[in-house]
Amino acid sequence: MAIRQVITFRVQRGAAQAFIDGFGPIIDKVRGEDGCEQYELFVGHSDPDLLVMLERWRDVAAMQGALAKHYKGPDDPSVAFFRLVEGPPTRERYEV
Repeated sequence: MAIRQVITFRVQRGAAQAFIDGFGPIIDKVRGEDGCEQYELFVGHSDPDLLVMLERWRDVAAMQGALAKHYKGPDDPSVAFFRLVEGPPTRERYEV
């Protein structure tokens, strides 16, 4: 069963472009993973410090495999841009 995730990030004031620049290379890699059907980051129109990631995966196994491959934890220098996020992101998961 396909999985859809909607993840909302609130970044520090004025830090959206730095977050996008940091996340961009990872987004490009994840899009190439088997089972990834959508992996896109959107910037809020009325609030540019609010970003939403839309993900769609063939199944949970594909999603978990890709995330394990590309995210090694908060101390991984390739994800330092996550320090720009204020508070924990909200995550909603749906079966489609």
